[in-house]
Amino acid sequence: MPDTPLRSRRNLAASLRTMRAGTGLSGNQFAARLGWLQSRVSKLETGKQFPTENDIRAWGEAASAPPDALRDLLGQLERARVEYATHGENYRTAGNAAANQARYRELYESSAQITKFLPLMIPSEIQTAEYARELLRLPSGPPLWEATEDEIDAMLTARMQRQQILYDPGRQTKLLILEAALRVRLVSPEAMTGQLDRMLALAGGLPSLELGIVPSTVRLPVYPHSGFAIFDDSMVIVELIGGEHQDNDPAAVARYVRCFGLLHEVAVYGHEARHLIRRALDELGGEISAN
Repeated sequence: MPDTPLRSRRNLAASLRTMRAGTGLSGNQFAARLGWLQSRVSKLETGKQFPTENDIRAWGEAASAPPDALRDLLGQLERARVEYATHGENYRTAGNAAANQARYRELYESSAQITKFLPLMIPSEIQTAEYARELLRLPSGPPLWEATEDEIDAMLTARMQRQQILYDPGRQTKLLILEAALRVRLVSPEAMTGQLDRMLALAGGLPSLELGIVPSTVRLPVYPHSGFAIFDDSMVIVELIGGEHQDNDPAAVARYVRCFGLLHEVAVYGHEARHLIRRALDELGGEISAN
């Protein structure tokens, strides 16, 4: 199974730290040799900042690293930039359903800003337990892998724990969906009603959360092929049918940052977002009454 983004990032950070330690210099001394701030060295060594190829080369030069050691670092950088992990592979590993969710929690906790766009689904950051449970019961990815109830329980517990980041004033979460996500029938009407109620309470109600909805009446400025999440503008995770595509390449991340920005400009927030949610709730109530 391929490394997760966190594992690759940690491995690369550890290699940088080991190489610096091999010089006998402290972080401050090594930063001075590089002409950098000490905080930048610290962030690279702890994986909180992803290095560029130029960073790696400068690091190797400052450490007087031999060519083979520099090549190894560059290889680690390349492997960490683009990785692919399928849902089936991740969750079928013993105990990995919860472990995979826990790794995401670690990624979220190490990021100061999380930016996510989903076209037809409510983001996990604000899902109710009922919505999430019914969603996790749906077949996922080829060959339409289905989780067991024990796996669902483990994933759900970890997902709910991860939502605590919404109440951290030192972290900003920006979520964006298409209005269609308020109506698409992925879960039961009862679960969707509870989900929309929660969104009403959250829209504009938390200073650390920005919830935007792109109205179905506006013309989209880009074609949103799939959902994606951006972490500190340094890594993007793209959600695909077969799994997740994880990319740390600065040029690739910049494209998704721009895509989110364009969608952000045509979205509505606060009172206008709550209006769209209430309208979807009213329609759903009428549907439930009719049945």
